[in-house]
Amino acid sequence: MKITQQQRACIYAMMNKLHIKGETKEIITLGFTQQRTTHISEMTKTEAAALIQHLKDIDPEEQRANKMRRKIISMAHEMHWHNKYGKADIQRIDNWCKAYGYKHKSLNNYTYKELPALVTQFEQVYLSFLNHKN
Repeated sequence: MKITQQQRACIYAMMNKLHIKGETKEIITLGFTQQRTTHISEMTKTEAAALIQHLKDIDPEEQRANKMRRKIISMAHEMHWHNKYGKADIQRIDNWCKAYGYKHKSLNNYTYKELPALVTQFEQVYLSFLNHKN
């Protein structure tokens, strides 16, 4: 299935942000399409998703954003917000972010610039939990 317009826009935006242009952009595209094409517009949805994930992984700002997300997940886990397998309950965290987070959206939809305020907000919930625990 062909790349979506949203994926294409995301790839172009991330490549611009990371200063990936010209021949480098074509080489990366070739790598993610198994040498099939140098054109982002000819990628499949799966290839585009893999490229987007790669660009996020190498983006320093996204790495710092993920560190803040992991802090929230860690605090939630300490408050026993976990599933039957002992893993953090991401659905519960997302539901909290949508209901009580100051932007009312899923955790992963908060941008790097928005996350510090969300972390502070969640820290208040965590501190309340600790105070009631004692």
